[in-house]
Formats: sequence, structure tokens, C-alpha cells
Amino acid sequence: MSYNIGSSHWIETRDSVIARITFNDPDVFCAIEATGNTRPYLEAALTDYNMLQTFGGSPNLSESHIFYRKNMFTVLDSGFVEMDTYGGYTGPRRYVNWARLEEATSQNQFLIYASHFLFVFPTNVDSGTVGQYRHADGMVQLMDMHSSLNIPMITVGDFNADSTKDVMQFLLHQTPLTFDSTTFNNPIVLEDSWYVANPTVQKPGTVGNGMSAIDWILATPDTRINKAIIDDQGVNPNGNNPSDHLPLMIWFDLSEITSNREITHHQDIMVFPNPFQEHIQFEIELDKPERISIEIIDITGKVVYNTAATEYGKGKHQIGLHLSALADGPYFYTLQGYDQFRTGVIIKNYAR
Repeated sequence: MSYNIGSSHWIETRDSVIARITFNDPDVFCAIEATGNTRPYLEAALTDYNMLQTFGGSPNLSESHIFYRKNMFTVLDSGFVEMDTYGGYTGPRRYVNWARLEEATSQNQFLIYASHFLFVFPTNVDSGTVGQYRHADGMVQLMDMHSSLNIPMITVGDFNADSTKDVMQFLLHQTPLTFDSTTFNNPIVLEDSWYVANPTVQKPGTVGNGMSAIDWILATPDTRINKAIIDDQGVNPNGNNPSDHLPLMIWFDLSEITSNREITHHQDIMVFPNPFQEHIQFEIELDKPERISIEIIDITGKVVYNTAATEYGKGKHQIGLHLSALADGPYFYTLQGYDQFRTGVIIKNYAR
């Protein structure tokens, strides 16, 4: 579970925050905006969990903390990395807090990363955006350092950006980021857990007013996700959500881990530009011949465009689609081959 517990009504809603956590009963829980004013209450109330002691005797250094169920996991390794922001920044220091956990029964391992990206204020758009770029780049470079472990990697948190923002295109589609003559490349293939589990259902908003989807659980393709929810319950009689954000939760299967190396041909896909206006490209790289077809599906689940299954040889290919007839908005794509099935989101945003 990833849950930004920040609230302007903390004293009033804090027990509802605890209720949402205990109701959903996660094995691992990443608390975002768990500050010196709110984190101690979590630690006292969540008696079935340990809080990862990444920051030792100085937990107030960070507002992102990882809790894990007692007697269920062994912490094999953990740490934190402070992220660069921008010149003149005076807010809370930004970190990626991470842990390598081993589940007691299966002895399978996975990596979890927790982050809170900068908020981009209207009066400081350029600097805030650069701060988000640097955080995203630092996060995936850290993950790349761990990629030789060849285990599932899950990165979560409040990224303060929806799927249309360049920083999320970088994370979700490996679209390079460039600023100040510097180009960042993302070496890690990440999937939005919501669409892995719910490929034809539009992702709901993740903030209390339901308008913006800026909280994320992203995972490498070897994470066997089978369910994902966004919990919108617990609203009190005054209309206040337990937090300003909603908790996100996934279920994934640790009993059978598939190596990233075993599914390379499943994950080598790039979609660009995204958002698009009329034309969009799917770039795929196959390690063996495949018959590939693509379907475009609207948010009601209706197939609005499809291609015939076509044979592609080993190597890199580009498949271009002309989608000018589609209305503006989000769509889902499915790319299907002999033994692979990939899904994702594309957004049509015609510039007028």
C-alpha cells in the first residue's frame, strides 16, 4: 500500500487513516507525508508492523517511511538517497527510502522504494519541474544499481504529477527528459500497477477531491500483480476524507517469481508521442519472431481501433497508427503476440 496521510484535519481524521490501513491490511505500507507530527501516531497504532529504521535515530529527516508486517519479512538491505531539487529550494529534503525484503515462507525477495516528489507551484513552474525531473532520474538510477539482483522492484509514492506530465512519460514510457542541455534516460521498464490489474478501467483520481491521479505504484514487469485498488472509503459526516489523498494498494504473487531476463521480449516497447494528436508510434523489440496485433480501447471498454495480426521478425520494429478519428481523452492499448500481452494508456490531446 502507498498512502499519503497528509491532512489538514489530522486530529479529526487520524483514526480514520488508521482504519483504512487496518481495513486494507497491507503486508507492506509506505507512508507518505508521515512527518514528526503524524508518524509517531502511526508507529503507536500499527502494532502489527515494524517501521524500517532507515534513518536510525533521526526519522524526522524524511517524511516517507516503509512499514512491514512483523514476522513476515526479513530486511536484507535498506537505505536512502537524498534527491537533488533546485537552487534556492527551502522545503523538506527529498529522499528515496528503499528496502530489499525477503518473505519468510517463500524466501522470495523484492525491492520497495518510497518517494514524495516536489509539488510544482504555479509561481515556480520551471524550478519545481526540474526538481521532479531530478528526483525521477535519481530514483531510476538507484533502481538500475539494484537491477542485477533480478528481483521485482516496486516504486511508490506521491509523485505530484499525472500521466500527461513529462516526468511520468519518462517513468512509464522511458521518454527521455531534457533540460539545461542535459538529457536523462530511464533504464528501467516500469508499469502502472492500476492498468496491469485493470486494463480497461480508467484510473480514478487519487486525491480527496477525486480530480487528479498523482499517486503511483509502479512496478517492473516481473512483479506478478493480480489486483489493484484505490480506496475512496472512510469519508466522515463533515465530508472529509481521512487524508487529502487516497490509499493505493496492490496484490502480487511472491510464490512464483519470473526473472526480468526471462521476459525481455515482453517489455521492450516504447509508445510515442504520448499524449499524441493524430499519429502514434509503437516501437517494439523482439527476441524472436512474433505475430503482433494492437487494439485501442476507450474508457467504456469498447474497441475503437485494431490492427490485423502481422508477423514481425526478430529485432526492432515501429508500428504507426493514425488515430485522428478518435475523440480527445485517455485510451487503453493492448499489444498481443504469441505469448505476450501488454497493456498501457495513451492520451489523445489534439492541439487547437
